[in-house]
Amino acid sequence: MKSRLIILLAATLAFALSAWAQAKPEEKDPALKMSQVPQKVQQAIQQYATAAEIQQITKGDVDGKAVYEFAIEKNGRKSEVAITPDGKLLTTEEEVPLQEIPEAARKAISAQAAGGKIVSTEKVFENGKTAYGAVIEKNGKQSEYSFAADGKIASSEEDISLADIPEAARKVISSKAAGGKIISTKKVFEDGTTVFAAIIEKGGKQTEISVAPDGKIVATEKIEK
Repeated sequence: MKSRLIILLAATLAFALSAWAQAKPEEKDPALKMSQVPQKVQQAIQQYATAAEIQQITKGDVDGKAVYEFAIEKNGRKSEVAITPDGKLLTTEEEVPLQEIPEAARKAISAQAAGGKIVSTEKVFENGKTAYGAVIEKNGKQSEYSFAADGKIASSEEDISLADIPEAARKVISSKAAGGKIISTKKVFEDGTTVFAAIIEKGGKQTEISVAPDGKIVATEKIEK
């Protein structure tokens, strides 16, 4: 479960539950049996699903915190629940139809999707707050957004071309990619800050860098295949 975008969170947002089946293969955490899960976690998950509704259990991490992640399908809807080893709920992500999203957030999603289409919508609970995520497609490109109940954008992640990135950030990305190639570029907004993320491949290895509009590198992360 990725947490950068709650949309995904946000990681997962980049949230969408469609990330269960990524187009690009990646290494997955091994599935666990319920008997391999701490007793406190077993007790906690009973509030969200029965044994028959739990499709998969894995152990991962969210922002460096160990968690047990449960993929659930209930009444035809998919969701994910992350619980810490001591039985505390960390996050939930649940597919919800647009009509069940609060009016202000629903209007904001519809306005953002004007000229395109809404691919999926979900409800996300994290850090004691609830947000509503949407994957929107325009001109063949998908973007992820997370909205507060009042319609304010909490975070977003959208595919953009290198040419659309501010000059200072573009030069840094191009410099870092020298001798390799740029796989993808995105514009990411979170916590009131906008950065430009690029996945760069060199020597068969991939790295994601996040660059501020002024060209300052704010994060670098190796991508494990």
